[in-house]
Amino acid sequence: MYISAREPFLTQIAYVLCDRAASDGKAALRTKWCNPPRQQLKAKKGILFLQRNLFDGALLPANTELGHVHTPQKFPRSFPAPPPFAYSNLENILAFYNITRGSERARQVAATLLFCRDQQQEEPHVCATTQRAAMEFATAALGTTPRAARTVIHGRGEPVRYVVAPNGVTSIGRGKVVPCHPLPYPADLLYCHRPGNVQAFSVELVGQEDPSMGATAIAMCHEKTDGWAPEYFAILNGTRGEPVCHYMPEKYLLWLPAAEPLAELKL
Repeated sequence: MYISAREPFLTQIAYVLCDRAASDGKAALRTKWCNPPRQQLKAKKGILFLQRNLFDGALLPANTELGHVHTPQKFPRSFPAPPPFAYSNLENILAFYNITRGSERARQVAATLLFCRDQQQEEPHVCATTQRAAMEFATAALGTTPRAARTVIHGRGEPVRYVVAPNGVTSIGRGKVVPCHPLPYPADLLYCHRPGNVQAFSVELVGQEDPSMGATAIAMCHEKTDGWAPEYFAILNGTRGEPVCHYMPEKYLLWLPAAEPLAELKL
């Protein structure tokens, strides 16, 4: 994800970062992808949904966006290299990208750096500053050569409303996948992890009014949600514990074993 210093950070993502309470009751430096209060949910409209709502003919909410609106920031080759990605370099990073100290964007950068510094997360993970680094992590996490799947937008733009095409839902990866999510940062950065109890799908979407527009979308479903905050299920009109899914927009990556056929099982 490339974001110019003049552009807003990506604030609408599948999950948000929040503090995890420490055992002594003090605010912890450790952070995780977690379930915030309802007013802090930042999933884009239509991105989060219940797995039981993934079927042929299902309508996504109007104005669901799977594309990426930010344009890459290009630096000339003679431009100095950015400071190394580390919390200890926070001041230099803010200065390099012309981010004002104390601003909301500075807070986002600091939170991302702290999150990536955390070594106590429960699952294998990496904050990858290049796609090569993401691929190397996926290779180690999957124990085999991986290949990338990503959402692709078809046509000249996105329709007002997507609908799942006939025979449009395909299970992929057999639960052995590595998703990579963009993080709020002024340069290319992906959080890649190896979650358990997940199922991935390739979903063919077409425009409800204009079938020439559409997308091949990657969706990830979390099968164990008993520990998720009830606000999610209130918003989704679901029951706590049932599988919850999210689409992975264009700049997200899903790694799966290269030997797996991309189209495994039509649902």
